Amino acid sequence: MSRACGKIWRMNIDRNFPVSVALAGGVALATALAAHPADFARTSVHRASTHPMRYHLALPRGWKADRAWPVLVVIPSAARDFAGNLEAFDSARGARPYILVAPEVLSCGGARSRTRDHYSYSAAEWDSLQGDDFAFEDAGLAVVLADVHRELRGDTRAFLTGWEAGGHTVWAQIFRHPERWRGVAPVTTNYQSRGVTASSFSRAPERATLPIQPFRCGAPSADAMQAIPYCDQQTAQALREAREHGFAPRPVRMVPGADHGPLPEAVLAWCDSLVRISAPKARRLSRRRGRSLRSPRSRRSSPRPAPQAAPVDHSPAIARIERVH
Repeated sequence: MSRACGKIWRMNIDRNFPVSVALAGGVALATALAAHPADFARTSVHRASTHPMRYHLALPRGWKADRAWPVLVVIPSAARDFAGNLEAFDSARGARPYILVAPEVLSCGGARSRTRDHYSYSAAEWDSLQGDDFAFEDAGLAVVLADVHRELRGDTRAFLTGWEAGGHTVWAQIFRHPERWRGVAPVTTNYQSRGVTASSFSRAPERATLPIQPFRCGAPSADAMQAIPYCDQQTAQALREAREHGFAPRPVRMVPGADHGPLPEAVLAWCDSLVRISAPKARRLSRRRGRSLRSPRSRRSSPRPAPQAAPVDHSPAIARIERVH
C-alpha cells in the first residue's frame, strides 16, 4: 500500500535550486543566514547542532530576527520525498509567517523504503542509524526545534503534520510528546501502533488540550482509492486510542475536491486559525489571572461568563470514517 500511495502524488520540482548544507554542528544557522541570505531564500539543508538528524528548512518571506515566528514541521509519505513535500508547503504558504521544517525522519514508512538513497545522511551516519527509529526521532526533533528557536526565533512549540505513511511518525509524536506541539494535523494517515506501547503513551497534562485535527482527502483519484480504506481504518484506530489515553482529537475533516496528498492549503489554513486566536486567548487568560488576584469578595461579585456549547460536527461522511473498524 505504501508504494502505491507514494506514486499517487507528484510535483514538478526544480532540482537545481541553491541548497546550503550545514554539515557539522559548528556552523550556526544565524551565521549561515547572515553570510548567505540568498541560499535561505528558498530551501536549505542542515544537521542538528548536537544530534545527527538532518532537516530541510524554508524560511518565510521577510524573515528577520527581531520577532518570533510560528514553526510547521512537515512529514512526507512512504516515498520519503522530504524536499518535494517541503516545496508543496512552501508553495502553499505564500506570505504566511511559518518557518517550514522537514526533518529526515526514519519512521515514515516500512523497511522497503527505508533506504539511504532517500536521505542526505553519509554512509557512516546511515550505518549508525540502525537502532530505535522512534528514539532517534524523539531526541533529534528536540534538538532541531531547539536550534530553530535559538537561531531563527522559531516558537518553542511547533505545528506538526504528515500524510499517509508519515502518520506513523506523526501519531507516535502525538502520543509520546504532546507537550512539544502547538497543534497537529494528521492527513489521511496510516497508523499501526509503531513506536507506541502502553507505557510510551504520555501522561503530560498537555495531551488533554493539544489541538489534533485529522484531515482526509475528499476526492481521491482512482489510483488512490485502493489505499484510502486502509488509511480510514488506521486513522480511526489512532483516534480511538487517543481518546482512550486522555487526548481529545477533533472529528476527521473532509477536504472536498482534494486528491490524496499532504493537503498543504487545508493544513496551513487550520494552523492560521490557531495562530489568530493565540493573542486574544492570551489576553483573556491575562484578565483571568488579574481577577484571581482580587479579594475573595470582589471575585464573588465578578459575573461568570455564560457557558458555550461545544461545536458539533454533523457531517455524515466524517461519522462514517470514524465508525470504520
